[in-house]
Amino acid sequence: MSNKRRGYAGDGGEKRSRRIKHLYLVLDDWTKGYSIHKIQADSFDSDSDSDDQHSGAARHLPEPPTLRLECPVGTVPHPGMSFSSLGTKIFTFMNQRCSLIYDTKTAAMTIGAHAPADMVCGFGITVVVDEMLYALSYHFRVKQHSFGVMSWGSTAPDALQQPTEGWSWKTLPPPPPTFHRRVNSYALHPDGCTIFMSTANFMTAPSKGCMGTYSFNTKDSVWRWHGEWALPFSGQAHFDRELNAWVGLGWDGYISACQVASPSCHSTTPTQDWVGLAATSMSTLRG
Repeated sequence: MSNKRRGYAGDGGEKRSRRIKHLYLVLDDWTKGYSIHKIQADSFDSDSDSDDQHSGAARHLPEPPTLRLECPVGTVPHPGMSFSSLGTKIFTFMNQRCSLIYDTKTAAMTIGAHAPADMVCGFGITVVVDEMLYALSYHFRVKQHSFGVMSWGSTAPDALQQPTEGWSWKTLPPPPPTFHRRVNSYALHPDGCTIFMSTANFMTAPSKGCMGTYSFNTKDSVWRWHGEWALPFSGQAHFDRELNAWVGLGWDGYISACQVASPSCHSTTPTQDWVGLAATSMSTLRG
């Protein structure tokens, strides 16, 4: 084992502190609900000289899990609960109930404000922007969207009462009426304030009013229509600075990438020069 692996500087043999990074994985891996697993990031290092990796032990999830969460009575895992993360906190939203907040730094569980109605029914998305959690959900009964943002701040109703702090939700302008029901792909622009959302994937057979891409500017609280095209991802994509592109999973399971759209752009169809529709592996992208 090298000096680096043992945590020593090498000069004088003085011990060097090294921050250990962890990945928290949420899975519906038991019949009554979900489990949160804590995985050390070094276990994914292909250059590791650990005997455990060669034996395959590093590929197994640690047991027992860090935390188990049981779904509310009368629900099944998928529609019963929804998860999102913000900083060191993992939020568990339950429909028409309070939310649970697990702090990975302190290993403490607290109760927070409940999520907007129907957000946990499989047709809601959450995006973190500047230490705030934006949530878009669709209400099937009334056939309309709701949009809100959760942030930490004062919860006192007026200045005369004792000020308190906590998590609270604020209602935001909903998307325009032409916004289709389900968001298939979405990504945060590298400007740090514009959320792009597509209401149909490019592989879906287009129908009038179904395929389209919109954006929401979190600074101005303004929606913008960008045209009848869609981001080539399934779910959320992330900006990669090295590639200068959005990267995410395509519908075929391969890693896909596309150039970042301008918040002011508008096009009626996706153009091949800026929308990278071809799915490829990350090694190909970097090669």
